[in-house]
Amino acid sequence: MEVDYLDPEATIFETAPDGTLRVVVSDDRCGLRVEALRAFPLKYPEEHIVLRDGAGKELGVLRDLQSVSEPVRELLREQLRRRYFLPQITGIFKVTERFGSSIWDLQTDRGARSVTTRQMNEAVSEIGPGRYLLTDVENNRYEIKDLNALDAESQARFMGQ
Repeated sequence: MEVDYLDPEATIFETAPDGTLRVVVSDDRCGLRVEALRAFPLKYPEEHIVLRDGAGKELGVLRDLQSVSEPVRELLREQLRRRYFLPQITGIFKVTERFGSSIWDLQTDRGARSVTTRQMNEAVSEIGPGRYLLTDVENNRYEIKDLNALDAESQARFMGQ
């Protein structure tokens, strides 16, 4: 499969009136409600940026964010920040079961949060030894990088779920 790398000089990035991203590729095609995704989010967070239109059709790939102007770079970085928003859980104050759901009162690196999840087997995924991902009912994700790094009470609440 061949990668369609975009020529930054022949690609126009603009904000549409509704605030979404619009991309015109070489006077050839126009993408509306364009989303930016990282092909390699951990290893190359600012390289190989995939652009897809609102229908999920790929418009092409930017080799590097440095290849576009500063305003475009910031526009794309903001979109990537929203897409890859992943607060880190630093404490668990309380977990309450209610009608098949759980309400988690958490401390995160972005402040205190109350998070509602579905059943535990659907909401919590172990993504590595001691590393967990908690997904709420709105598909927001929260990460516990290292369960053992949490205080003993938080660990007990997590294990007691």
